[in-house]
Amino acid sequence: MTPSKSSRYGKLTPCDRISDLPGNIIDSILMCLSTRDAARTSILSKKWRYKWTTVPQLVLDDTIWGVSTESGTLSRKKFVSSLYQILSLRQGTIFKFVLSTFELESCQSCPEIDNLIVLISRSGVKEFIFKVWPDEYYKMPSSFFSCQELRQLNLWSCLISPPTSFKGFSLLISLKLRRVYISAKVLGSLISSCPLLEKLKLQELYDELNCLEIIAPKLKSFIVESPIKSIFFKKTPALTIVALVVGPWQADGDFRKGGNRIVEHFGSLPTLENMRISNYFIKSLAAGGIPTRLSTAILHLKVLKLLSLFLSDDISFVLCLLRSSPNLQDIYILVHDDNVNQSPSSEFLGVQDHSDVTLNQLREVKLECISGTELEMELIRLLLENSPVLEKMTIEPNRNLEDDYNEVENEILKKLNTYRRASRNARIIYE
Repeated sequence: MTPSKSSRYGKLTPCDRISDLPGNIIDSILMCLSTRDAARTSILSKKWRYKWTTVPQLVLDDTIWGVSTESGTLSRKKFVSSLYQILSLRQGTIFKFVLSTFELESCQSCPEIDNLIVLISRSGVKEFIFKVWPDEYYKMPSSFFSCQELRQLNLWSCLISPPTSFKGFSLLISLKLRRVYISAKVLGSLISSCPLLEKLKLQELYDELNCLEIIAPKLKSFIVESPIKSIFFKKTPALTIVALVVGPWQADGDFRKGGNRIVEHFGSLPTLENMRISNYFIKSLAAGGIPTRLSTAILHLKVLKLLSLFLSDDISFVLCLLRSSPNLQDIYILVHDDNVNQSPSSEFLGVQDHSDVTLNQLREVKLECISGTELEMELIRLLLENSPVLEKMTIEPNRNLEDDYNEVENEILKKLNTYRRASRNARIIYE
């Protein structure tokens, strides 16, 4: 009689692949889950039961207390109860900390959050994300400024006022501030006291800043989406990306009329490669006067994006950048849809005389909201006639024209066919 497989090889046991996973693989899986879902994995096996409590990240968001923007505010009582329940089970270090809830009741003064940040500050935290959108801002406690292992910092709806003993975050690489209260002096000091800072993003700051001085030798990316009257790049030799974007809802009349001399500093950014500027910053720059070209060419600038332009007002700024950026490869221009109602300025003749504009590296151009005005068409002609390696020019028309749209479109296409193209390979795409 032939022996059965079970007698030959012994009793077969089911394979528990989940429990047999290496510890680092389990950690990687849990790091991809929210805290709530990570806690649910405790039912998978004994090995997984308390594994989620040792994962080196703590993410506290609205998935934990079941709050959405449609269901109303999060009560302080429910917030505190959930917080203590989670913290009572936590073990080990916390390298990443996230507190994100837009529905929490007023927390301008919240001892529970203060105590939580004290705990976090003692855990060697490297990434700190605080996104709370209450009725009032939250003042960061002094314990927060002792997080000396920080690499990434993202703060919303906070008041930032460091203690006098604060010497900066010596290891910080990325800083994002949105809807925070911070003075220009404190912000400038914070930036300069982070010697390894590479990325800086400022959005919707509550206080309009008059003057911001930037000393950041390692800074590579600087994005501003908040009114700042004057910015001085005092020591930024590694800066490659600059974005200055302010919407009309953010900038008041005083901002647009401010005497900003920032245009003089673009030439002192030797590694600048990508620049994006909106009309409302351009207004401030123009108030200080726009030269024919910058004193020092922006030799490494490859990508230029200009947003919401009123060409009759901003053409001098556009020409200045074109003359000062001989190695541009990509240009994007969004014309303001009210541009059609504006008459050509005295700079119109300056566009026609473009012998001093050389764009020998330009390969792609995209123009949006084009209405076929004389100034727009002359700018298009300038780009076509001075770009010998241009490959593609995309033109998107203004869909809000009061005049007959088809008539304007035919007129634009007729003019395009008459313009000389320096590049034989240049394609014009009219969408």
